[in-house]
Amino acid sequence: MADNVDKRIAYAVVSWLKTKQADDEGLEVAMQCISESFGINVDKDTSLDIGLQLTPLFKEQMAKTQSSGDNSDASEAKLQEFISILKNKGYFNGVQEGSPQYWEKYETAKRKFQQRNDPYAGLSAEQLKAQGNNKMVQHQYKEAVGFYSKAIECEPTNAIFYCNRAAAYTHLKEYAKAVEDSERSLTLDSNYSKAYSRLGTALFYQDHYQKAVDAYARAVELDPDNEVYKADLKSAEAKLASAEQAKNAPAGMPDFSQLGSFMQNPEFLNMANSFLQQPQFANMVSSFAQNMKANNQMPDLAQMFSSLQMPEGGAEGGAPAVGPDGEIPTPFGNINQSHIEELRNSPEIRDNPKFQAIMEDVKASGPAAMLKYASDPEVMSTITKVATKLFQQPPGGAPGGGGDDDTPPPQLT
Repeated sequence: MADNVDKRIAYAVVSWLKTKQADDEGLEVAMQCISESFGINVDKDTSLDIGLQLTPLFKEQMAKTQSSGDNSDASEAKLQEFISILKNKGYFNGVQEGSPQYWEKYETAKRKFQQRNDPYAGLSAEQLKAQGNNKMVQHQYKEAVGFYSKAIECEPTNAIFYCNRAAAYTHLKEYAKAVEDSERSLTLDSNYSKAYSRLGTALFYQDHYQKAVDAYARAVELDPDNEVYKADLKSAEAKLASAEQAKNAPAGMPDFSQLGSFMQNPEFLNMANSFLQQPQFANMVSSFAQNMKANNQMPDLAQMFSSLQMPEGGAEGGAPAVGPDGEIPTPFGNINQSHIEELRNSPEIRDNPKFQAIMEDVKASGPAAMLKYASDPEVMSTITKVATKLFQQPPGGAPGGGGDDDTPPPQLT
C-alpha cells in the first residue's frame, strides 16, 4: 500500500499528465494505471495537492546539473593541464603510465591541485577547524574565517567553531560579528568560558565596558584559575571606572583619562614642557587656586582654558595676526603659518574630516583649542604630532626662546 508521500508524488505526476493529454489514449491509460496503483483520484483527493509543479522543478534541476557539468568539465581540463605541466617537469619520470605507481603519483598530484583550487575540499569539520587555527597563528585572519565558516557548515551545532570564528572577527575589528558568534556559541554551550571571554573582548572594543565586565566575570567564574581571564576582567573594570569618572566629572573639566599613555612620549613631553614655561599658564594656575580657595569648588576649566587665546591683533573673527616673516605669535611660542598649511594638506589630516575640523579650530583660535579634544586617544596622538610641527624652530633656538641648543627639532612622522 502506497504511503502518503508516494500518493502525493503520484498525484503530481497524474496532474502533470492531464495537462499533456490532448485526447491521447496512451496518456489516458497511463493516468488510469497510476491512479489505480496508488489509490488516488486527482478530481477528488485534493488534499494530496501540495502545489508541486513538475515542469519548473525539472527545469531548475536541469540548470543546476548543466552548471555543475560545465564546472566539472572546466575543472577536469585544468587538472589535465596541471598534470601535463608536471609531466614536462619530470614528476612522472621512472614510472610507466598506467601502472599502479603512476596512478599513485597521479592521485597525489590531483589532491595538490584540488587543495590549491579549493582549500576546503575533502576536509572534515575538525580538519577545517585545525586549518583555521593554523591561519590564526599565521595572522591570516580572513582565511581563518573561511575555514571556520566551512567547519560550521559541516557541524552547525559546534560551539567551538563559532567561538574560534569570533576570535578571527575580533582580530579583523569586526566586533559586531564577533559578538554575534560568541553569543551563538553560548547558546550551544552556556558554560563555555572561552566564549564568554571572546564576548567580553568584542564588547570591550565596542566601548560596552559594563557588558564586557559581566562577560569576563562569568568567564572567571567558570574558569577561576585562568589568569588571562582575570587580567582581562581587571582591565575592563579599570576602563569602566575611568569612563564613569569622566561621565561624572564636574562641568568644564576636560577628560584627561587618556593622557597617561602620552606621558611616555618624548614629543608630548617636549610640548608640555614648553607649555608650562609660559607666563600665561602660570596665571591660569594662580586663577585656578584662587577660585578653589574662594568658592571651595572646582572652577570652570573650559572657561579658564579659553583665556589662552592668540594675542590681540588678529583678523576679524578671531584669526591670529601674521607677522611679515610668516610667523604667528602665540602664548606658547611662534607658529610658522606655512606649517599650518602643510599639516592641513597632509594625507593624515586632509583625509580625515575630524582632523580637518580641529586644524580649522586651531588656526582660528590658537593651540589652546587642542585641549578640547584631550579625551580622544586618536586625536591626542595626532595633536602631539601637530603641536611638535607647529612649534618647530630652526636649529639654534627652542620654541619661544633664544637658547643655544643645536639639536634639530622633532620631525612629524
